[in-house]
Amino acid sequence: MCTGIALAVTELPLDLTSDPRLAGREYDHAGEREYRFLWWQKPPLLPVLWDGRLYLLPWGSQNRRGPLPYGPWIPQEKIDEGAFAGAVPEPVVIPAQFGHHKGTWYLISEGVRGVVIRGPDRRPVVYMLTTPSTNYYKNMTEHEAWMPMLVGQVI
Repeated sequence: MCTGIALAVTELPLDLTSDPRLAGREYDHAGEREYRFLWWQKPPLLPVLWDGRLYLLPWGSQNRRGPLPYGPWIPQEKIDEGAFAGAVPEPVVIPAQFGHHKGTWYLISEGVRGVVIRGPDRRPVVYMLTTPSTNYYKNMTEHEAWMPMLVGQVI
């Protein structure tokens, strides 16, 4: 799977860089400033390109008994089967330059495919979409069965 992403500070609009939820998420990566969005950070957030605008949205649900799907990911096949049709999932792109899983950071060219689902309170929540892993991804991540659906890229 993908437990986090990194995005260059310069990729976020100025109005988002002042968001207090970004505190503690800025890092130096080889002399470049980036924001890291990791599943275990509180609150879990992801940048999301939705309807032509970039937002910071809650990432998945950590409530096993809540109305939203538990976890940070949804398999694409579940969307295709209509498992969440009542929630009306909306396709989005999660811009990213790096993905993270089990201590490994890997290059992402354009971003990750995702869906936005609205909870009972109508607030949007984003989930990464997943697909069965390629052999390369399995080897890179110690045999992880699922990988993120990347935009314009297969690893």
